[in-house]
Amino acid sequence: MASSPRQRYLEEAATETLENHTSSLAPRKWQSFKQPLPLILQTFQELTTENEDFWFKAVPYFERREYARGTVIFSRGQESDGFYLLEHGMLHAHYTLPMGNYQESIVAGTTCGELPFFSDTSRTATVVADTDCITYRLSKESWLRMQKDWPEGAREILQIAMKLTKERFDGVVSYVLTTAG
Repeated sequence: MASSPRQRYLEEAATETLENHTSSLAPRKWQSFKQPLPLILQTFQELTTENEDFWFKAVPYFERREYARGTVIFSRGQESDGFYLLEHGMLHAHYTLPMGNYQESIVAGTTCGELPFFSDTSRTATVVADTDCITYRLSKESWLRMQKDWPEGAREILQIAMKLTKERFDGVVSYVLTTAG
């Protein structure tokens, strides 16, 4: 992604800073919980009023996945097969828009792929692991099972996904408006 040694150095410094910062974001009261519960609580804390007892039921629906730096997690146009919570590392999303390209860094403690997954549409971006990453993925099969077995949790996750989509949409709109003028 970098075009010069200086730019690459700045990117590495930013990545290291973000990784060090996000690894300490989970409140101490959650540190004794087994993943992915602390990640779920950390990621959703500003988006839900539900507590750890509620979210504990979500744990079996998420599967751990590791990706080496440079791995393409998914590509634009592919069928959406998962919603991701990023525990460790950094992802890079590249969108191709009619007005040009838009890029986004996705850091630990955040999500990836919610809109295409929950709307059952094809991927809108290509996402690559900028660093070695650990994610927790909600697959289509697990999502269908959750809707059947735990509808309250499925509704809550869907509401959270809508809030996340709005945040991401606001970012894209800001980019488009900035570059259009």
